Amino acid sequence: MTEQMKKQIDEVFRLWDNGLCPGGQVAIRQGGETIYDRCFGYADIENKLPVTSESVFHVASVSKQFTVFAVLLLQEDGLLNIDDDVRKYIPELIRFDEPVTVRNMMNNVSGIRDIWTLEMARGVRIDDTITQKDAVTIIANQTQLNFPPETQYMYSNSNFVLLAEIVEKITGKSLNDFLQERVFKPLGMTSTVIRDRYWQRIDNRARSFWDNGTEYFHSVLNYGSYGSTSLHTTAHDFMKWMDNYKNPTVCKKETVELMMQVPALKGGAKTTYGGGLMIDELEGHRYFKHGGADAAFRSIIVRLPDDDIDLVILGNTQNTPTDPAAMAVLRILLGLEPEKKPEMNALESFDEKQAAGLYYADLPDAITVEIVEENGRLFMVESFENAPLTHVRGNLYKVGRLETWLLLGDDEPCIFMPGMTVKLKKADAAAQPSEHLLRYEGRYESAEIETAYEITERDGRLYSYHFRNGETRLYPIAHDRFVANSARGDFVQFTRGSGGAVIGMTLSYGRVQNLPLSKVD
Repeated sequence: MTEQMKKQIDEVFRLWDNGLCPGGQVAIRQGGETIYDRCFGYADIENKLPVTSESVFHVASVSKQFTVFAVLLLQEDGLLNIDDDVRKYIPELIRFDEPVTVRNMMNNVSGIRDIWTLEMARGVRIDDTITQKDAVTIIANQTQLNFPPETQYMYSNSNFVLLAEIVEKITGKSLNDFLQERVFKPLGMTSTVIRDRYWQRIDNRARSFWDNGTEYFHSVLNYGSYGSTSLHTTAHDFMKWMDNYKNPTVCKKETVELMMQVPALKGGAKTTYGGGLMIDELEGHRYFKHGGADAAFRSIIVRLPDDDIDLVILGNTQNTPTDPAAMAVLRILLGLEPEKKPEMNALESFDEKQAAGLYYADLPDAITVEIVEENGRLFMVESFENAPLTHVRGNLYKVGRLETWLLLGDDEPCIFMPGMTVKLKKADAAAQPSEHLLRYEGRYESAEIETAYEITERDGRLYSYHFRNGETRLYPIAHDRFVANSARGDFVQFTRGSGGAVIGMTLSYGRVQNLPLSKVD
């Protein structure tokens, strides 16, 4: 690697190298030789503890490949068959009628609703203490799927929570203990552990910090749930695991090959998700990868088998999305042209009074962005403190120091983020006829998520109230369909019975589709 290439890679992570700031670890190998190994920023900015090679990061969904691997080791041992119905192993946790196999869950084609989305719908906040029992209980309440198995791909954390339950039931050991015995210790991964209790202490653990474009906030993570998440590791430790993909030593070669297999969906369509890994290519260069995002932690691992390149990025802030960063690094290493930046065609003239409001993209994108005006300035609403917008030109605005831009107003609004451009619509904020909205009023309940929402009309506007989520306004976007001004991207579809009376509603949050609630008064 040339010095120029190193400087280019440094530039990808420039926001991690900006004084007292969070950051991460970046390690790259080619042909088995380490060619880039750098630590950026601080593992704990409150206590001014820099990131070192020994800093341990929560890697979120990068954990999934280990859960799948544990399942496949049990298949090697003759204790499980991945083409069996999941009911064979955990019948007490299944209430839906459709047959779902272990392989379906490994490939994210089961249709099982996503645990985190379900938890948020019932009022559990992402920084609440969440145990494995909490996660399993709500999954076991589900009587319906998002879709029939093998008809669609939809990422769902629930799949991997259930896989972990299978491993523990068959082995009589915790998932962590099983992986320590069969994977981590044999590979010398001495700084790697699954944090399966939210109160568990881990030495040298990095904390996560959310960047709103101008300052950092401690983004609390209290997960005690695992299978889909909660692996803690270092970049150096993870490289030992990457060795096992290249030269398997703790499993058969066929087991690694199974992780690379992607299913054909009914109807012949294919996905790019194998066994806890995403399989794709970059301009003809084959790779497998997986990323992770919890609180402000961000991570990704990538291997290019034909080029013999391994890349590990572990971070404790969200200001540098790791998937686009990884692709940018790979383009540098492979001598490819940088990805073209999207055109941001701003209006020549723009009345800033049009900027504030709720913007959304309906399913499958399921995203909402709320812009508010405070003391003559525009802000993007966030979970912590609102992010100030900087005016660039016309109707184009930038979110602080972040690589996020917005085209605002009524005329083709859009959000631009690294690796993603999403066209938006602006919700109609005008008051509606009260007599039309009053038919939606009432209490709506769901046994599957054990919660209720109150829908009320006030001054020609419709509101949803939840005892923990509070009150949100519902903006009309289609017949009987509304979008809520929440960060989750919440869509409400009211349902009608005979005679046209409203009898219920469904909630859709991206990874949970059409969750039914019945109107009880």
